[in-house]
Amino acid sequence: MMRLFDEVNNAVVNEQQQNNYNAILQQSGVTIQNIKIQDVAGTLTVAGSVQDMQTAKKAITILRAQTGAVAVINFLEIEDLTSKNIRLKVITKSSKLNIRKGPGTEFEIIAKAAHNSFVQLIKRMYNNWYYVRTEDGIEGFSSANFLQTE
Repeated sequence: MMRLFDEVNNAVVNEQQQNNYNAILQQSGVTIQNIKIQDVAGTLTVAGSVQDMQTAKKAITILRAQTGAVAVINFLEIEDLTSKNIRLKVITKSSKLNIRKGPGTEFEIIAKAAHNSFVQLIKRMYNNWYYVRTEDGIEGFSSANFLQTE
C-alpha cells in the first residue's frame, strides 16, 4: 500500500536546514504539525498538517520566497478524514478518474476509478486535491473537481 509521504520520509533530510525553514515559518505565525521539509537542488518538498487552507497558502508563499528556492512541492494535508468513512462518487463525464502518485497532474497515474464508482476520502489536501482509496484498495491523489459526496 502506498504511503502518503514515502518519498519525503525515505529521503535524507538535512535536519538543521529543516529546522531553519520551520523557524522561518513559525516566526511568520505559521505552524505545521509533523513538518518535514526536503531541499533537493532548490526544490523544496514540504509535508505535514495545517489547520486550514489559508495557513497552507501562507506557508507555500513563505517557502517560495526563500533564497535558493526554485520550486515548492506541496504535500500539506488540511484534514485527515479516514475515521469519518466519507464516500465520494466519481463524476467524470466520459473517462475514468486518474488516481495519481502526488497531488497534481504532473504526477504519475497509478490507478483509475470508473465513472459512477466510489472512492473513500482519506485526506483533504492543499490546492483542491484529495487523497483517496479506491474500491480496489489503492490509495493516491485525485482532483476534487471530479468527485462529489453521496
